Amino acid sequence: MEIQQENLLSIIREKCSSGWQLDVFRDHIIINLPDNEKDFRLAYSKAKEQITACIQQHFPERNEDVLFEVRNGSWNCSFKLGKTVA
Repeated sequence: MEIQQENLLSIIREKCSSGWQLDVFRDHIIINLPDNEKDFRLAYSKAKEQITACIQQHFPERNEDVLFEVRNGSWNCSFKLGKTVA
């Protein structure tokens, strides 16, 4: 299944957190967490967990990798959800 980034952004906004600012840069989805998140590692872990569950539920069969970058101020971390079908 090919994933349209617009559909992916809509699902993340609706199912994960409406407080995140979502953008797309090339093939990455950028998630900007609210500035009030004090512990970036904890916030990143929670965001990654929510996004992973959401993508696995709505796009269980993917023929492409989905790349994410989570940001908060000067902190940022990336992760990839790999394709599940060849």
